[in-house]
Amino acid sequence: MLKSYNPYFSFKRILLIKPNYRVNNADIHFLQMDLPPINLSYIASYLGDLDVVIEILDAKVKKLSSKQIRNKIIKFNPDIVGITVFVSAAINVCYEIAKIVKEINPYCIVVFGGRHPTAEPEETLKVDEIDIVVRGEGELTFRDLVMGGTPEYVKGISYKSNGKIRHNPDRELIKDFKNIRYPARHLTKKNKYNMLTMRLETVETSRGCSYQCKFCTTPSFSKGVWRSRPIEKIITELKMISENKKITDILFVDDNFTSDTKRIEKFCERIIECKKNTEISDFKFIAQVRADSIVKAPQMVKKMAEAGFWIVFVGIESVREEILKNMRKGFIFNKVLKALQILHNNNIIIIGNVIIGFDLNATEEDIRKNIKFLKKVEVDVITFTLLTPFPGTQIQKELEKNNLIVSKDWSKYTLIDPVIKTYQLSPKKLQELLFYCFKEHNYLRNWNGLALRIFRTRKISIILNPIRIFSLFNSFIKVRILIKKFFMGIKLKGS
Repeated sequence: MLKSYNPYFSFKRILLIKPNYRVNNADIHFLQMDLPPINLSYIASYLGDLDVVIEILDAKVKKLSSKQIRNKIIKFNPDIVGITVFVSAAINVCYEIAKIVKEINPYCIVVFGGRHPTAEPEETLKVDEIDIVVRGEGELTFRDLVMGGTPEYVKGISYKSNGKIRHNPDRELIKDFKNIRYPARHLTKKNKYNMLTMRLETVETSRGCSYQCKFCTTPSFSKGVWRSRPIEKIITELKMISENKKITDILFVDDNFTSDTKRIEKFCERIIECKKNTEISDFKFIAQVRADSIVKAPQMVKKMAEAGFWIVFVGIESVREEILKNMRKGFIFNKVLKALQILHNNNIIIIGNVIIGFDLNATEEDIRKNIKFLKKVEVDVITFTLLTPFPGTQIQKELEKNNLIVSKDWSKYTLIDPVIKTYQLSPKKLQELLFYCFKEHNYLRNWNGLALRIFRTRKISIILNPIRIFSLFNSFIKVRILIKKFFMGIKLKGS
C-alpha cells in the first residue's frame, strides 16, 4: 500500500510487464500465437519524450518463469511497474508479479491496467501489493501519473491513500485519436512474435465499436464510441514495420475493423498501390470482421483479397435468430451464411466462433441439434466458447440478477471453463457440451478446401515450410487430445 506521495518525486525507471499467462498452456483458439503487447507499446510511446528509462518485459513471448521475472526486475530496478491484465483469467498471475515487485522493493509503485481492473478497480486494489489502477485508455493517464509523481489529481486513476481506496473522475477518451502516437515497437523488436511460425506485428487502425453486444467488454470500455485513424497514418506505420524484413503478417487488432466499409476499400487500394511501388512489404493481413459488413460491401471483400487479406475472424455466435437478437449482434443468421460465401468466393480463410450457453432456456437436445446444423455452415476453422460474463459486460449484470453466475474465480474465466449455469443446464453439462462441439466438428473443417485457400493466398512457400505445417498439425492434435482426455475423464467418473 502507498504510504504517501511526494509530488516532487519523479519516476525515472519504468517497467511495463505482460505476464506469462496461457489458458491450460494453450491459447484460446488452440493456435500457437504470441502477439505483441501493443497496449504497452502505445503507453511507452507517450513516455518516450520524458526524461525516463522505459523497458517492456513480455514474459509471455519469452516464456519466463517467476524466478526469471524476478531476476529481470532486480536487474532493471524500476521505480514504477505497470502490469497489463490482458485477460481476466490472468489476474492471479499478475498478482504474483506484483508480489515479486514488492518483495524486491516495497517502495516501487505497482500499477494495474486493462479491461478487467477497469471494471473491477475496487476489488483489484484490495490486494496489498497493488497501489494504482489505470481505468480505461492508459496512454495519457499513465503519462500524467509519471509526470506528476502522484495519482491525486490524475483523471482515470483509482488508488489507495491513507488506507482508503479513492476513485478519481473518469478520463475522457483520447480526443485527438487521429494523431495518436505510433507504438514504441523498438522496445519489443527483439521478440519473435508469430502465429503458426509466421512472424507478425499488430496494428490498430481504429478503436472501439458502436455496437452493444451483451457479452463483449468493448461497449463499456470504449463507451460505445468508434474512432478511426487516417489511412495515410496507417500506411506510414506499415512502411515503418516493413523495415523488418522478417515480418510477413499483420494482425489488425481493431474491435470492428470493417465498421466503415468505404474506408477499408480506400485503405486496401492504398495497400495495393504501395505494394506495387515496393513502399511496403508484401504483407498478408488478418482481421476481425462483422458478417453484416461483408454482405453490405462485397466489393470491399474483393479489395481486401487483392490487398493480401487471407484470414478473418467472424463472430457467428449462434444459429438462432432470437438469440442473435437477444445478444444485440445487430444482424440475422442469414447474413452470416451470405458473408461466409462472399469470403470464400475471394479465397479468404474463415475462423468462426460460436457461443454455448447464451440461450438460458435451451435444453441439451436443443444445443446438440444446433451443433449438428452447424455442419452445414462453411467455416474453415470453427471454435466454440462458453458464455462467460466478463466484468463490465451487460450479460454479467443480467446473469447476476438471475443468480446464474456460479463462480467469480477469475482464473476460470477462460471461455472453456464453466462459470455459469442456465435454467436448464448445470456448469458440468455446459462444459460437456462444449467438448461435444469440438468432437463433432473436428476443429479444422474441410481440409481440401482449406488447403486450397491456403495455397491460393500463400502460394507454394507455405507448403515448403515443414515447421509451419507441423505447427498447424500440432494445433489440431492439441485439440483432439484435450477432447479425448475430457471424455475419458467423464467415462472414468461414471464407471
